[in-house]
Amino acid sequence: MFVGRRKELESLDKLWKKENFQLVIVYGRRRVGKTTLLKKFSEGKNSIFFVCDEVNDKVMLESFSKYVLEHFGLAETIAPFDSWEKVFRFISEKAREERLLLVIDEFPYMVNASPEIPSLLQRMIDHEFINSKLFISLCGSSIGFMEREVLGSKSPLFGRRTAQFKIEPFNYLEASSFFPSLGVEEKITAYGILGGVPQYLLKWDEDLSIKKNIMNNFLDTSAYLYEEPRFLLRQELREPALYNAIIEAIAFGASRLNDIANKIGQRNDKTGKYIKILMELEIIGREVPITDKGNTRKSLYFVRDELFRFWYNFIFPKRTLIETGMAEYILNSEILPGLGAYTGKTFEKICTDFVKRRNAKGDFGIRFERIGRWWGNNPFKKRQEEIDIVGLCNEGMLFGECKWQNRKIDISDLKKLVEKSELFKAEKKVYTLFSKSGFTQKLLNKAKSDKSIRLFTLEELFE
Repeated sequence: MFVGRRKELESLDKLWKKENFQLVIVYGRRRVGKTTLLKKFSEGKNSIFFVCDEVNDKVMLESFSKYVLEHFGLAETIAPFDSWEKVFRFISEKAREERLLLVIDEFPYMVNASPEIPSLLQRMIDHEFINSKLFISLCGSSIGFMEREVLGSKSPLFGRRTAQFKIEPFNYLEASSFFPSLGVEEKITAYGILGGVPQYLLKWDEDLSIKKNIMNNFLDTSAYLYEEPRFLLRQELREPALYNAIIEAIAFGASRLNDIANKIGQRNDKTGKYIKILMELEIIGREVPITDKGNTRKSLYFVRDELFRFWYNFIFPKRTLIETGMAEYILNSEILPGLGAYTGKTFEKICTDFVKRRNAKGDFGIRFERIGRWWGNNPFKKRQEEIDIVGLCNEGMLFGECKWQNRKIDISDLKKLVEKSELFKAEKKVYTLFSKSGFTQKLLNKAKSDKSIRLFTLEELFE
């Protein structure tokens, strides 16, 4: 099933039609759909699609050579090549006259087996491939590796790429296409549980209730998603126990480095190194108040991946009970009662994405250059304040409040937001309020008479 990625597919097709040499880098976290995209792209093309395994140099070269020779029907007549240079030179010769697509999936495994590969490819590009019709795509799931060793300035391949695609998880709007028959509230809840990874979204059965989907996908110990976060960590990391502790601590509200370190009983410096690796895997994210340009003292960490956030909130702490037959009890006593507050954080993320999308279209009258969350000190009331969404530009500011509650937003909620906005000086101020349950008539009337106030319902988020 191929859903989304139309923009990326169109860009790849444009590059393919150019006929000249192309080196295209495709990377992104595991399960995000890189391989599916490249397989779709390779359909109907003269293509060699090689997936690397974690093997040594000899086995890798032999496997790759055989695969290449089989593509040209020569596996029975030509022995496998005894060097990487020979096999790449053979490919180059075959691509002199006709377009040839070579996809090397999980490229980091090839480099781990043969560290000279990037330097060899550099020489081949400069002296051989550049005169061919070869289209190479190097694909990898290790984001840090791909950015450092392939795209980085110290890489032998630096400056040789003709395009790069970082494949991100789907946003809420794209993810909703996986379950078109659901109502908007259910779409938001499902997105909060699964995030935007296609392989996870495909597990959701839109014919079943949220309760039943959670039971089938997370509380059945044989289910794919029940073990998925643990499998991913084991695949990527050497010490999953400490990473588990860090993710759980952040999921339960420890957001500052010192708090996280205290929670897991480790030094700040060691904890920081582990967090950095989780950030490279895009499981953990770091944010600062939108008005602060990278002030690390105010940094807060959060679980960036929605599925990991759900799993570490509700599944990981209760695994023993789940595995001793108490899954339904956990569902009814822990997960369902806590799902509303949990989804509130997802709702803030969705509303921020919506503001960014509308801002790009110029829907707020002025275009904001930066949009994000703000928190800080209120010197007048001597307390900490938070604003869900803040937009910044020279012409003015945007302030947003997101309410995932079973009550309508009232004029009093607007007044609180306006009061917080008085901490900032701006020529023009725009107020945006997002509500799960709608707005009181008094607030609707106020918004009609004051164009600086924008009210958005759940349905409007999906328009």
